[in-house]
Amino acid sequence: MTVLLSKSPQVAQRAQLEVELRRHEQMARDAAEIGDIETSGRSILAMLNCERRLGAQGPQVMQVIKPRSANRGLAS
Repeated sequence: MTVLLSKSPQVAQRAQLEVELRRHEQMARDAAEIGDIETSGRSILAMLNCERRLGAQGPQVMQVIKPRSANRGLAS
């Protein structure tokens, strides 16, 4: 149960970022359709920022790498 509670804020933050990403995507499309290139460009940059933040939500490289065993060379 403790594991689920500790992951809940991260899951909620990820969901919020996905909502924000979709909102910026729609804004970019709408602005591009009417020819507002500046607003469309800003929305695309905001989308890229959301994607970057979503990518950072997963495990970090150092959390994935397992330490080597100290007795590795002795086992034969």
